[in-house]
Amino acid sequence: MAPLSEGFVIPSLAYHAPDGSLLTGAAAQQAATDPARLGRGFKRRLGDPTPLLLGGAAYSPTALMAAQLRGVLDQIIGAMGGAPASIALTCPAIWGPYRREQFADVTRLAGLDDAHVITEPEAAATHYSRERTLGEGEVVAVYDLGGGTLDTTVLRMRSDGMEILGTPEGIEHLGGMDFDDALLSHLDARLEGAISRLDPADPTAAEALAQIRSLCVSTKISLSTEPDVTITVPLPSGPRELTITRREFNAVIRPSVELTVGALRRTVSSAGLHPDDLSAVLLAGGSSRIPLVNQLVFEEFDKPVRVTQHPKFTVALGAATAATRAASGAPAAGQAPEAASGTDGAEPITPAPTRKVSRRGRWGALLAGGAVTAAAVLVTTLIVDDSDVVPAGAPAGTALQNDGGQASGRPNPDTPLTLFDNELAEQYHAFIGSNENWGGSEVVGKAVSHEAIEANIEDGLRVMWRGESPGQVYLQSVNEYPDLSGYTERNGALVFDVQVNEAATGPSTVGAHCRYPCGGTLDTTNLFGQLPVGEQRTVKIPLRCFVEKGLDPTQVDTPFVVYSEGPFDATFRNIRWEADVAEDSDATPCAAVP
Repeated sequence: MAPLSEGFVIPSLAYHAPDGSLLTGAAAQQAATDPARLGRGFKRRLGDPTPLLLGGAAYSPTALMAAQLRGVLDQIIGAMGGAPASIALTCPAIWGPYRREQFADVTRLAGLDDAHVITEPEAAATHYSRERTLGEGEVVAVYDLGGGTLDTTVLRMRSDGMEILGTPEGIEHLGGMDFDDALLSHLDARLEGAISRLDPADPTAAEALAQIRSLCVSTKISLSTEPDVTITVPLPSGPRELTITRREFNAVIRPSVELTVGALRRTVSSAGLHPDDLSAVLLAGGSSRIPLVNQLVFEEFDKPVRVTQHPKFTVALGAATAATRAASGAPAAGQAPEAASGTDGAEPITPAPTRKVSRRGRWGALLAGGAVTAAAVLVTTLIVDDSDVVPAGAPAGTALQNDGGQASGRPNPDTPLTLFDNELAEQYHAFIGSNENWGGSEVVGKAVSHEAIEANIEDGLRVMWRGESPGQVYLQSVNEYPDLSGYTERNGALVFDVQVNEAATGPSTVGAHCRYPCGGTLDTTNLFGQLPVGEQRTVKIPLRCFVEKGLDPTQVDTPFVVYSEGPFDATFRNIRWEADVAEDSDATPCAAVP
């Protein structure tokens, strides 16, 4: 391992400095004084055409990933004294042709002409097989939970490589950073809202928030080995001491971890297999070190749960092995003989074969698209980890969608499709997004909070936008794209009850989104502005309004999105899609929400 920092790993950060330069990694973290200039988690945004705005400058996710890749390569080349002999990158197995094309642009923009790509689960299994021999025909499931994403895959060992079975699945807005957000919300509740009341525009409060977020990261890590941790929360009004137990932490993250176990269960089923058919479940990614993960995976599958000595580095080290084999001409683990189903398009995807590259120097480099560590003498492994970073910056716009997933059934429009009625419908999850994390933070338990927006589920779904920063709340069926065209064909509407607690002072929109990048967004500034404060009213927006704006009703995963750019406080109840109501006298005409 060649260290990029004292802890080997550097954060996935980009900072647009006041002098116009773009800093990445540790340099970005050290220089960051303005959250509006800082971006993180941009791997989640790969393929999103909406640019990220950092200090008023627009960057594509591809450009930011390329800048970080180039920066780390330059650092390692300086340390090793020469150019790499072999360069490899890893990507999630759920990525299909579109995302892989975008990923190929990362290497091009970074100035690399020789690189091969293997999937992250294949890399993880390759490293694991160095610690325990896997026999011909053995089947293992790989559960890779990192800083920002989950990937699940089933692999069969073959003499000439590995074969992906079934359909890999992933959740692209669930990982360590979301657990950090959940812990922050829990601390805020324990402190009776003292954290959420901090004004991020105040330099003293902003510094305190950054310290508290960093504290959440270190507390999460400590609770993986300790039953409880006593922390001092540095509030401007004076420090507050709290003891956080592992039981408390487990309670706030358990719903999210259960989602990940469900994804792994579906992946195994998609291969036509049962848990008894597995030799083991391999855990990879830094967040897999959380004890609750091991516990729930074992309870679900009753199979050996295997963790390597350094799970955070498993993918990178496995890819380093593959890069070594590629440089020597030996068979590489990434050469899967059969195709797997792609999930961001109709085309099937084939795990990208490793290819032999010319030897240009005395060492090799591997760049793992999941987490940035370096592994050297022969191969350098790069791990970009989104979990242990503090501030954030990203663009406003639409809710991010997963590229992975499957279409689900077509609901009967004779019955309203309930999204939320006092509590969330089983297939939907609530998220908020803001400059702090446009990838989305899930409402875990009863609440979630960013500096710009907060949501809680008590008497309805109450959402509070603070300050002038943008934020959004949305309901999403993770990795499922139900065909809701029956409601649009039956003159349906998006219907919800809303009580305005504090009138909106800035522009707002309501949207419905489908398999990325399609969706429809309507301007509701006047609609919300005309609602009386303190009184509940029913809003009916014809679904054809969203269709006219670009919504494909046959694959809707996010049927409700509300976005606002100014202070706004509203409680939403009884959110649903309902047929045969778009012509009701109290329905909002499309012309009123242009």
